[in-house]
Amino acid sequence: MNENESKRFSLGTRIAFACGEVGDNVALNTFSFLIFTFYFTVVGLPSPVMTIMFIVWALWNAINDPLVGYLSDRTKSRWGRRIPWMIGATIPLGILMVLLFTPPTTYSQSQWVSIYFIVILILFDIAYTSFNLNYNSLFSEMFVDMKARSSTGRIRIILVLLATMFALTFPTFIIDDITNQLGDPITVIQYLIVGIVAAIIIVVFYIITLKWGVKDPKYISKDAEKAMSFTKTLKFTFKHKSFLWFLFPALGTWLVINILPTLAPLFFVYAVGITDTELIGILLLLSFVVAAVSTPVWEKIRVKKGARICGLIGISVWLVSTVLFAFSIGFVMALIFMLFFGFGLGGGLYFYDQCIAEIIDEDEITHGIRRSGIYYAVLNFLIRLSMILNFVMIGLVFSSTNWMDYEPNPGVDVILGLRILMGIYPAIVLILSLIGLYFYPIKGKRLAENRKKLTELHDQKIGSLK
Repeated sequence: MNENESKRFSLGTRIAFACGEVGDNVALNTFSFLIFTFYFTVVGLPSPVMTIMFIVWALWNAINDPLVGYLSDRTKSRWGRRIPWMIGATIPLGILMVLLFTPPTTYSQSQWVSIYFIVILILFDIAYTSFNLNYNSLFSEMFVDMKARSSTGRIRIILVLLATMFALTFPTFIIDDITNQLGDPITVIQYLIVGIVAAIIIVVFYIITLKWGVKDPKYISKDAEKAMSFTKTLKFTFKHKSFLWFLFPALGTWLVINILPTLAPLFFVYAVGITDTELIGILLLLSFVVAAVSTPVWEKIRVKKGARICGLIGISVWLVSTVLFAFSIGFVMALIFMLFFGFGLGGGLYFYDQCIAEIIDEDEITHGIRRSGIYYAVLNFLIRLSMILNFVMIGLVFSSTNWMDYEPNPGVDVILGLRILMGIYPAIVLILSLIGLYFYPIKGKRLAENRKKLTELHDQKIGSLK
């Protein structure tokens, strides 16, 4: 499927492909939004124990993500390289989504809960990575034409934001007290209901994508026959300068995105002073509505100025609004700053897929084979590894403010710590992201030359199949 063929995908196919984002983001954001609060405030695991468990989980990704990406790039089957992995992950991920919220009921035996917690984290990550990594790899392989890639990217981002809205707001309407006391049976059941609903959505939308939205191009799937060794493919990936510069905004974007849902329940209640879970849901909902509505604006900027400029503008708006939001007091002030936060978030998300697709294109031109899997694998690994920083920061702040074990109504030190974690820390991360994106080199003439060379290379590969 060359550049001309990628234009022929119908709108229905593009929407069906983008439906994979619903399953992905319901899984990831339900996990991110609830898992820390659930095991800290309801199950009762101390924050130092949870920090250690999350570090172990992140280190596991040092093996899991690169291995899945490497094996995916080498997979040979009648369905191509990616689709078998996606099929195999669908049902297990739905089951694990429920198991996340069914720990041993003897909460006093924390060692058994801790073991259960880390095992479920690892199994969840294997299933999630197996679908997400291969799904993302297919994006740049199916949609080669820049207009097709941009328009499909717009649909994906809209569904990303809609799914994220659901994952961050639906629980607030089901769970009466999102920071309830240890072992409350009603709260436990409410968390479980959220997990079951999320599991159903994940499986249904993954099936839609698999049945109507994905196609593994044969001329690219044949690259599995020329796949490099594991050490060689990692070596060439980390020698790609465009990719190395992209890591700054990529990791920064996901560090900030991940810390928001992790601390949002505690932050809104104790720092902003909003105890009504429905109001918390409304704030989160409105910010993501703005992000979704702003997507056509970011697409126009991307078409006219490129993915790099789109990212620079989006991250700049996001940076300022994040700091202002973190020091807001009360519903009205939080609402105003969350609207600006949503606009910046829209731009911060949109550039990401566009840039990584450009990087994979350039790599294929250089090496003659398309290695999408290993790039997304390395990105996923580094993103998860960077999350250690989030949990170390949370652990340090909670420990230094004597909030290692959950107690309601914390003091001013804890509240200040929550504001720093939600504002100052993300601002520093986003500043580093802007620096990396400023030096990102795929732009202007270089981007245009890459497009021309890629079309010629794909024509050669298609010709070799005849």
